[in-house]
Amino acid sequence: MIRARSRLLAPDSPYPVLAGIALVLAGLGLIGYTWGRVAGLLLVPLQLPYVLSGGLTGLGLVMVGITVVNITVRRQDGLRRDEAVEQLSSLLGALSEPRE
Repeated sequence: MIRARSRLLAPDSPYPVLAGIALVLAGLGLIGYTWGRVAGLLLVPLQLPYVLSGGLTGLGLVMVGITVVNITVRRQDGLRRDEAVEQLSSLLGALSEPRE
């Protein structure tokens, strides 16, 4: 159980990106549903409950999903950058060794 959880949260795992994309899609779907419900109502007081509950919740889901994707991609880029710097450091170390 712990091993499976650590694989899901590993920096190179694609699952957090997929979860973020799912959150964005769910938020956009909720915004679309809310828009459909509000479009049929002419009175603003009747529209406000839909906008507040559905629209703002959908917007929150979109923001959280984008944040999850952003953080995950930055972690993956940092991991790749660290590997490249380590490889470059070992190559420079090999070049700076005196030849006999």
